[in-house]
Amino acid sequence: MSNLDELASSRTVLEPQDEVRIVGQYYDDKTTRLVRKYGPGPRIHYHVGHYPSSKTPLNIEDATADDIRRSIRTHQEGLLRYAAKIWGAEHRLSGRILDVGCGLGGGSLFWAQEYGADVTSVTNAPEHAPIVEGFAREAGVGERVRTVVSDANHLSLDDGPYDAAVAIESSGYFNRPQWFERLSHALRPGASVCVEEVFITRPHGADVWAEYFYTKPATVRDYAEAAQAAGFELVDDVDATSETLPFWEESAAWTKAVLESDSSLSAVERRQLRISLLANQALGAEWGAGGLRLGFLRFELK
Repeated sequence: MSNLDELASSRTVLEPQDEVRIVGQYYDDKTTRLVRKYGPGPRIHYHVGHYPSSKTPLNIEDATADDIRRSIRTHQEGLLRYAAKIWGAEHRLSGRILDVGCGLGGGSLFWAQEYGADVTSVTNAPEHAPIVEGFAREAGVGERVRTVVSDANHLSLDDGPYDAAVAIESSGYFNRPQWFERLSHALRPGASVCVEEVFITRPHGADVWAEYFYTKPATVRDYAEAAQAAGFELVDDVDATSETLPFWEESAAWTKAVLESDSSLSAVERRQLRISLLANQALGAEWGAGGLRLGFLRFELK
């Protein structure tokens, strides 16, 4: 059985009507594991990292789990700094912004701390909301970060218009036509929608991404068409696939290191880590083979 086959056999097929609830529960259930791998806070990220040289600087064979975790965190922050440069954050992401699919709030805190943004952090994982708010207070930006528990396709319009919306590896969970339509009413004219996401480049190329993360990846063209129908224009498209590939090497190495060094793990925790390792290895292989593309898109509301 291949890594992909074994991984797929471990997942449950979702019924459409259950997707929002199950994805929210999925992330609630992962909170402790996310903090362990990507913490400590207050800025915790759940996305790939950016490696400018397309190589990991670590000697993986000699690195400890803590060494690898620190490198992952450094390069996750690097991805946001790269995004900020591409998207012109100093003038596009320094006002009132929506961070849609905010995870544990690392990006929200980044935009608030680094660019002075007033951020509305949107999550569909109820357990995450108070964690994000606590991290914001710890980081000294509690007054700049407000958390809302909501399905991205049903964002409230009461507090708009916003100057921008950001989605860091979260838009794959959304009904994209509905999301862009909703954003067209939540954003001011000329505002930007900034998306960092994994895109399909060939048939079945994203199977492992979809299976492991419960997401529904699409092509860049799918995004552009959904955005255009809602009045947005694609103005920036930057490929960073090669510069993000090393993340999967480090992520897999961290998992291996924990499995080998932590004798306190329960049988359930070991099984979860083994599944994660399979996913990391399969994703790294697909990334390197060209079956997935990591891109930064920016859309403007006409």
